[in-house]
Amino acid sequence: MSEVSATESGSNTEAGTRLQNFLDRAGLRGFPWKTAIILYTISWGWLFIVRDSYWADDWIFFPKHANHDWTIQGQAPWIPIGENILFEFFGPMGFRVLTFIFFFSAGIFFYGILNSLKKFPTLDSGILALLFLLMPFNTARVAMMVFHYTAGNFLFFLAWYLVVCSNLRWSRFLAALAFFLSFQMHSLLFLYALPLINMWLNSRHSLFNNFRLWLGRNSIFVALPIIYLGLRQIFWPERLFRYHNVSATNLTSTLPFVFVIFILVLIFLSIRKILPVQKKISIEIFIAAVCSFFLATWPYVLLGYFPPSFSILPKYVTTFIGRSDWYSRHLTLQPLAAVLVFAGIMQVFVRYNRRLMATILHSLLVLCVFINMFFGFEYFVDYSKQQKVINSLQAENDLYEVHDVQFVDQSRLLNARGRTYRDRDWMGLIWKSYGSSAITNTIIESSCKTVSGTSRLVLIQGPETHWRALKNWVSDGDMGFKVTVDDTPGACKPVMVKDQQSSGAIPILFYFTGAKG
Repeated sequence: MSEVSATESGSNTEAGTRLQNFLDRAGLRGFPWKTAIILYTISWGWLFIVRDSYWADDWIFFPKHANHDWTIQGQAPWIPIGENILFEFFGPMGFRVLTFIFFFSAGIFFYGILNSLKKFPTLDSGILALLFLLMPFNTARVAMMVFHYTAGNFLFFLAWYLVVCSNLRWSRFLAALAFFLSFQMHSLLFLYALPLINMWLNSRHSLFNNFRLWLGRNSIFVALPIIYLGLRQIFWPERLFRYHNVSATNLTSTLPFVFVIFILVLIFLSIRKILPVQKKISIEIFIAAVCSFFLATWPYVLLGYFPPSFSILPKYVTTFIGRSDWYSRHLTLQPLAAVLVFAGIMQVFVRYNRRLMATILHSLLVLCVFINMFFGFEYFVDYSKQQKVINSLQAENDLYEVHDVQFVDQSRLLNARGRTYRDRDWMGLIWKSYGSSAITNTIIESSCKTVSGTSRLVLIQGPETHWRALKNWVSDGDMGFKVTVDDTPGACKPVMVKDQQSSGAIPILFYFTGAKG
């Protein structure tokens, strides 16, 4: 028995050594695997609770719902090919599994990128990778309609990791291909400047007089955005409307934003000149953070989502942790800048009180986990409401002669991230209740209107707050939604349509009070 045990122990040791050698070669040794898996699963595991759900534009994936051509919006042609194949074989669950895996993998790649930065050898890559994974940006990832954001983000960090952590030809080829495919998320065309700068600084030709030599050896990487934009202009230009229109007027309107960023960088450069060598690292990290924020945000300023003025701050905060509908998808690339900010702060304060800095960072990680759980619960509540509507409709007769369905939702305050139910959402719920034939001649109304033919009222009521919904669920196993289906003529009355508004961007207040304005 002892000989067998010794043999098994030797095999385990050898396997462990091989694994460590692989992680060393990959630049991933030291990644906090257990902590990352546990905290990330607690934060984002709610994706599997709503695994078969549909949200907003997700209804285009519903069988035979629509033959939507994404290329008319200038989207890359490989987006619908990949997503339709994924939906056909795995359904909504496939999207949620890949979303979960892709964002976690991006965090691993980010860790490898940090380890490759020769300029910042003192960074605590493990803590920063955890922040990158857990910061509550882009809860809109739950929707299948934004999967191309998820895939683009994954491919971008995979490519960046490959290009700075390996000099093999096959890895450089794969990196170039992954970068090109990642441009399906168009804001990555801007952020792409960072890996190019990283490649230049890591090369042996980082001096300006050797830039032409570096450019010749990396011409394919430099040309990738130009190639993508050229192919897009020829083969898949925007045809329906100018979804990504960038005009001279757009560019001019962003000058105040560009000016503020430029002044901020100049201030940091001036401070850097007067600091001793050992303290310059913090300022360099802050400069990298400002540049990252600018490149990740400027596309959305250009297109008008973020205002090019100081009012960008409240808009940013609302989009980040407020009731921002599906617009948190515009923050997919923000974790990089946020993590660099904290990296700079760590460099400044860790010399003075290392224990205090560790406490602050650990508290921040816990806060991120709780916010992610809160947001996840919002989607769970919203999903429960959808299921209640479907079950209530299925308990009634099919529409048959009913040509007008009037939805009156008195529980809009419980919609996830303050999202709006649009006609396609109501139509999708009818479809899931009765099948495709039920919506052939159906008209959807979100208010009470006088109609000439037969109509059906669907009145949705629910608890006033998320806190009440949670207590109902814990005590009764039900959130407390009530759906009334009434085919009586005139059942829908204008008094039923209540004006519900939420005040304040911070959701924790909203969960307990409803924050009615």
